Formats: sequence, C-alpha cells, structure tokens
Amino acid sequence: MGIEYDPHEFVCCGNKLHRGTGLSCCGQQAFNPDIATCCEEGQGSTFTANVTQGLSGRVSACCGLEAYNPLNEICCNSTVVAKPVPMAECCGKGAFDVENQRCCGPNDDKKIVTMASTHHQCCGHTQYDTMSQCCCWMNRSSQIQPIHSNCCPENSAQIPQHVQHVSTTVSQLQKSTAKATLKSCGKGFDAGTHLCCGPFFNKKILTRKSSDHRCCGHEQYDPKTERCCWHRGTSWRQPLKSCCCATVSGHCDSTPTIFNPLTHICRNGCVSVRKPWMDQLHGSPGQHCCGTELYQPHSEICCDGHRHRREEHRHCCGIRVYNVNDPQMKCCGGTLYNLTSLGKSGPDALCCGSILQKELNQVCCSSEDTELLYSNKRGYQCCGHMYYNISLWSCCAGKLSPVQPGQHLDKMTTECTFLSVNNLNKIHLCNKIKIGTIQSVSPHSIVFNTVLEIQGTQATVEALPSPYMLQTPNHCIIPKLTPGKTYFFDEAQVFSDFNHNSLQSIYFIMSKCFHS
Repeated sequence: MGIEYDPHEFVCCGNKLHRGTGLSCCGQQAFNPDIATCCEEGQGSTFTANVTQGLSGRVSACCGLEAYNPLNEICCNSTVVAKPVPMAECCGKGAFDVENQRCCGPNDDKKIVTMASTHHQCCGHTQYDTMSQCCCWMNRSSQIQPIHSNCCPENSAQIPQHVQHVSTTVSQLQKSTAKATLKSCGKGFDAGTHLCCGPFFNKKILTRKSSDHRCCGHEQYDPKTERCCWHRGTSWRQPLKSCCCATVSGHCDSTPTIFNPLTHICRNGCVSVRKPWMDQLHGSPGQHCCGTELYQPHSEICCDGHRHRREEHRHCCGIRVYNVNDPQMKCCGGTLYNLTSLGKSGPDALCCGSILQKELNQVCCSSEDTELLYSNKRGYQCCGHMYYNISLWSCCAGKLSPVQPGQHLDKMTTECTFLSVNNLNKIHLCNKIKIGTIQSVSPHSIVFNTVLEIQGTQATVEALPSPYMLQTPNHCIIPKLTPGKTYFFDEAQVFSDFNHNSLQSIYFIMSKCFHS
C-alpha cells in the first residue's frame, strides 16, 4: 500500500502490516513458521489458506487444510489419525498395522481386521486361508470355499480387486508416506526438500539449497550470509553486511547498489538518505556504514544495519540492543523479549530458538541446528528436534528407531536433546565451562581437541591438554554430534551454541559474568 517498512520487524500480508520477527504470510494471515504451519488449497478464486498453531512447518505436513506431524500421525481420506505403528498405512479413514492386520472390503466400505496368519488374505470383510481355501465371487458376493471347490480355478481370476489381498511392500509404503508429506503449492511440494516461494496468487516451487534457506520473492536466500530486500513490490537478495536500498537511478562507484544521487548519498560503499549535515562528512575519519546510515564505531554500536548508542554491557540482539546483565531482558535467536511486560522473571525465561517459552505446557526439542517448540503431550519425548510417541519409536543419540515387539518402554524412553548455553542459569554459566572441537565419538566417550576452560566470574580462559576425553556412561542421552565442530560442554553434558559463533559466545559469557 505504498508504505515502506523494515522486514526485520514487519511482514506485509493482504496489504496489511503485521509486527513480529520471523513472520511469513499464509494467504492474508501472518504466522510464525517456527511455531505454526500454513496449509493451502486451490488456486485463484478457489484459493484457501489456514494456519495451524502449535506445530512448526519444519516438521509438519498438510492433510487438506489441517497440519499434522507425520512422525506420529497419518492422513487418511482427509482425516488425521494417530499411527498405531511407525509404518502404518491407511484403510479408509483409519490406519492399520500392515504386519499384523488386513484392510478388507470395497473402497467405500473398508474394515480393519486382525491378520489370522501370514497366508490369510481378504475375502470381502473376512479372511480365508490360501493354503486350504479360496475366495469365490458368486452372485455378486464373495464366498469362502474349500480349495478344491469347482468355483476356485474357474472364478478366482475374475474376483474383484477389493476381494483379493494386495500386499504392500516397504517401497510402496515409503512412497505413500512421501505423498502424505506434500504441502499444497499449486501441484504440491515436499517441505523438507523444496520451498514454496512468491505471493499466494503466483507461487513457484524451488529446490531448497539448505535447511536454512528461505524465500525472497521467487528466489531463495541464506539468512546467515544474505538479507532479503523489498521495496515497492520488488524483492532481491544482497550480502548480509551490505546496504538494502531502493532501486531508483544512478550508480555508486563499483557497488551494484543503485540510488538517486539527489536524495541519497554513497559513502564507504553504502547508500544512505542524504541529509544536510552529511555533505560535511566527506573524508571524515572514523566513519563506517551501518546499513543505510553512517555511524561512529567508538560511540555507537551497529546491530544488523541499525545503529545504537554504545554503552557498557550492551550487546546486539538482532536489530535491537540490550544490557546483557539486565535479568528482565532475554535475547532468543535475534529476537529481544522484555520479561517484565510478559509477566515473567529472568530465571524462569527459557529460549527455544527465536521463541520465548511462555507456557508451562510447552516443550522445546533441540538438535544441533534446529530448536522447535511443541505442546506438551503425555507419552511423548524429545529426540533432537523431533517430538516422538514413545509407544512408536525409541531414541538413541538423536536417532529414532521403530519400537520392536517385546521391547520394554522403560528401557527405551530416553530423552535426547540439546540444552542451549543461552538457557543455563548464571551460576552454571559463570562457573567453569569448557569449549572444544570434537575429534571422535564412541558409545562410551567423546574425544575433544583444542579445549579451553572458561571461568566467567574471573574472566579467564585456560588451555587444557589435548586430547580431552569426556566419559558418557549412557551415550543415548547425548545428542547427535558432528566431528570437526565446536561445542560447549561440562562434565555431564554437551550444549548447543545459540550464537553459532564460538568467539561471540565466549565474549557474551565474559560480559555477563565478570563484575556483574
């Protein structure tokens, strides 16, 4: 509607601005893909969209306009039902265990029956023993007869398909499961490997370059290294540290940014709105670019293109700045929360990625690169960032396996998830904590190289002898770790780095703990 806005703080859906970090559009609604899923159907005048809260789009699939978790649920005839077993298949609007049950009857009247034996097959709504019986189609009905009955050899080839048993192979089951994970984007797409980009009336399917890539118009960008710029209906990608300017006319030295020299000015490779005082800064020492404005690094701090006054203990949180020693301010993945306005206290406030856990009935499941928030359910636990039904799956070291017959639940119900350094209380964070690069992992220990011990209260960092071995008596509770990557850890567990930047995290610990 002709209004310019900051895409870090707003999203424009249906010609309306919605405030919030990390929001996307679902039709004309705004939603956060980290805690909700958008399901769409139809095109043009028949287009419909719906947002399902409480389930992240990263792990969900759509069943019509309803989102569900395909790990624990299945979509059968546009109905979401709980899986009885991990590799369940649909039977009408129900789900059945293909190893121990049969789905019998015509397409419009299917019933689930317990499998009598591996050589029993369907005959109408009942089963027959293929070793001693046959299923005959007589007088428009199915009948079970002895295998030597006259009707068997003559009519068995003409038995309607719904009367006979059709075996399901693992590959067929995998294909059907894959189809269930398709979300509507015109012809549909796999949200795990593709992106659905563009306005709701003109979407395109793109092959996802990585799990971090997001849409920028009809293209995709990596938010770790790029930013998505938007101006008057046009979007484009630019490097994260570059300016994000309107396309008008003129050129700025050798940079690709285009600007109007009558209204803007180019200094240090950055374009900013021309102001009278700027004409006096030509050649002024110490000037640097912060987004589309100039700033003085000694007196100001630049947070993702936004400048703020520099003060002691002030750090960036996305585009905002805060005092890391203020217990009522919490930074979660680049989103700043004022705990006082939310009625929460510092020790009770926990981050889950960029989301603050506001409810007691919420569970945060975390893997190395992903943190997702779920509604708490009885009989469910975390395995990395997946929230699984313990009657269907078992978890060890971040890997899910189907529950095998005869397994005892008390031996399988191991929760395995990362605890973020950002969620450690001050006593735990400011005492001795280590950081090191993983060399190798075994079922009983983890070997680290180049290990540093950080003591935040004394602002000291000490190099420890390498290799450093961390004993893991129960390796199943340790999340999946990648050799060659750097992790924080203590004598009991390994932590995820909320900054994904070891040096920045060490500096954060020192600033928060030393003389605070």
